[in-house]
Amino acid sequence: MSLLNRVRNIVRANVNDLLNRAEDPEKALDQMISDMSQDLVKVRQAAALAISAQERLQAEYDQRRQAVQEWQRRAELAVDKGDDTLARQALARKLQYQHEADQIKSSLDAQSAHIDELRANVQQLDTRIQQAVLQRQQLVARYRTAEATRALEEQTSQTGRLSTTMGQLESKTADAEAQAAAYHELSRDSLEDRFAQLEAGPSVDDELAAIKKQRLLGEGKSAE
Repeated sequence: MSLLNRVRNIVRANVNDLLNRAEDPEKALDQMISDMSQDLVKVRQAAALAISAQERLQAEYDQRRQAVQEWQRRAELAVDKGDDTLARQALARKLQYQHEADQIKSSLDAQSAHIDELRANVQQLDTRIQQAVLQRQQLVARYRTAEATRALEEQTSQTGRLSTTMGQLESKTADAEAQAAAYHELSRDSLEDRFAQLEAGPSVDDELAAIKKQRLLGEGKSAE
């Protein structure tokens, strides 16, 4: 495949389709940009050579056209001097240069079309490279954002699972405490409790009864 055909294929290629088929779009874009950049250098070199060749052809064409005009002038001068033989020789030389100029002109026209296509391909390939670079930047940014979002979602999920586990542990702890209290209540000895109450000393009710008794005794003494 010629370089020009390769460039045409690159310019016409659908980058999004290529990326959708790639296993690693980021690497695919990097490789694509590298290949296109190399092709761009080659196309520019080819265009420079073609332009240089066209300029040489243009210079030769200009020389032939100047020669045609010069031998036309000389033929006219010979006619003015009455020397038809010299005039014929000058015209023959003019026709020779004219023929060469016509041939060069045909090559120039064909070369001009080729160079125009090369220039257009250089511009299109340069634009495509810029688009690919931009797409790569956007793709990498989207990839980094997706990775950060995934990591955050994973962390949130782990935090949720931790909260659930803590809640379950708290519920089990409360159940265990309730069971322990129930076992303690059931295991208490009623006789021991009664003696414990006796050993605890006077209660508020006992204190209140003592005060009332003292009051009654005081009132009885007053009445005597």
